[in-house]
Amino acid sequence: MCPIFYYIPESKLTARPDEKNEGAGIWKARIAKLKIQLHDMTKSIVVITGAAGFVGSSVCIDLAKDFQVIAMDRRKPSEPLKKAAPHIIWHNLDIADHQALSEAFKQTIQDFGQIDFLIHLAAYYDFNKDWVEEYQRTNVDGTANVLDLSKRAGVKRLLFASSIAAMKPPASGSFLTEESPAAEFMPYARSKFLGEKLIRETAGQLSCTILRIAGVFSDWCELPPLYSLIKLWTSPSPKGLIIPGQGESGIPYIHIVDLVRIFRKCLLLHKQIGPYNVFLASQQGAVLHRQLYSAIKSAGGHPGKTGPIHLPRKITRIGLGVQTVLGSLSGQMPYERAWMLDFIDMPWTVDTRNTRRILDWDCSPEYEILSRIPEILNKRRTDPRGWEERNISRNERRFAYVGDG
Repeated sequence: MCPIFYYIPESKLTARPDEKNEGAGIWKARIAKLKIQLHDMTKSIVVITGAAGFVGSSVCIDLAKDFQVIAMDRRKPSEPLKKAAPHIIWHNLDIADHQALSEAFKQTIQDFGQIDFLIHLAAYYDFNKDWVEEYQRTNVDGTANVLDLSKRAGVKRLLFASSIAAMKPPASGSFLTEESPAAEFMPYARSKFLGEKLIRETAGQLSCTILRIAGVFSDWCELPPLYSLIKLWTSPSPKGLIIPGQGESGIPYIHIVDLVRIFRKCLLLHKQIGPYNVFLASQQGAVLHRQLYSAIKSAGGHPGKTGPIHLPRKITRIGLGVQTVLGSLSGQMPYERAWMLDFIDMPWTVDTRNTRRILDWDCSPEYEILSRIPEILNKRRTDPRGWEERNISRNERRFAYVGDG
């Protein structure tokens, strides 16, 4: 696409407003709008919800290199995030507020004439077993608002961030695929199940892609279940030798770098991939606890000649109960919840071959979790306070981008 240039007389940019007719504030707003129009009319417009979150921050920074990003989040972006991508336009709003969201859409179309893509990342999550109103308000009603306004705006493609955790673990020896149905076996999964249902119902009116995302981690860890396992298996006490069950529990992982790549790939191939898709943003298979245990012990410099100690489910349940009571007294609740014990030795194993074939994309070998454990533990050694704060803030849903470090 060729650049579009606007000729604006110098007088238009330098003349002072007639104070009887226009206030200085109005004139400044007009100048700001002209600057927006002149920024780069060759760039596609991408709206990103949940833009200040863990995934959203990285997606924003990457896409802002080649797209005009319009970021939406009910939290204000951190100063490091604004500095990392200064041309992003921010709207602080709640996607459950249809009016506020509508006004942001209208402002974007007024400024740029269109919205090309929308990446919907905004979502609520917790680790408890009870359905709370926030799931309905944000993950369901908020998603309905985003879909409604995207249809009205003529968005070319909407990307919806779902989760591999929205599917039940497969039977032993089987794999989850792009065709596997979402399920409602826990509240977070139910909210994604309902979100995917809304996407499917809208697919005939709006091109949509569902990305079921694996456990997302960075070189600082920043993934609650992985953080919990690292804390456990680097402990010098006997509990550092414990593996619940037979070590066959496991999930698939994806490094934030590879996740950003698949979002970008979906945008670049939007004309080729058809009007509706489900993709698995994940490495192939699953990484089992026994594999992680070995990698963490080795990278921590304590491979050990004894252990691991495989703890039966019943004893694990008692231990978790004690840990939960202590956590409630100290205010530092463990990530693990009792319902998770029902899935011991039942890994979420995925087959990503269709995603890899259609998108010509795969996780990079150097960013696979077992390859990255040494770097994660190295950052923990060199900056223990920063490492701990990053992970606690992620665990407590108060993530704020502070840079790559």
